[in-house]
Amino acid sequence: MICQSAYDTDILDLDSAARALDQMKKDIIFYKRAYEDNSQEPMWHYMLEYFVTHYTQLAISITHNDILDPRIKYSIRLYCYGTLGMTREWVLDDNITPARTAAAMMYDAMPESLKNIYFKKKEKSY
Repeated sequence: MICQSAYDTDILDLDSAARALDQMKKDIIFYKRAYEDNSQEPMWHYMLEYFVTHYTQLAISITHNDILDPRIKYSIRLYCYGTLGMTREWVLDDNITPARTAAAMMYDAMPESLKNIYFKKKEKSY
């Protein structure tokens, strides 16, 4: 269920991310249990690796560069770790913040170096 939700979410689309968070709220008992798991290999660890890999592959595809700058790789990992941690807090503790607001705050927190890659506006060619 968790993996399918991740695969179905366009991580760079605010509406898609908000829908995913809304779905998490609908299945709140399941997600609370999943995020409370502190076993040797908790669910969030798998999610972290999935999102880091996904963002990395996307950056490689957009930049047409097989090797990313170490600072970009670090920013990807830091952003994924932070958003996953904040999603966990939102699921476990926050019953007030709407999903769209939470997703927007995560996008706002993205490092500029990543925004420049993922949301770079296409320049017009005349």
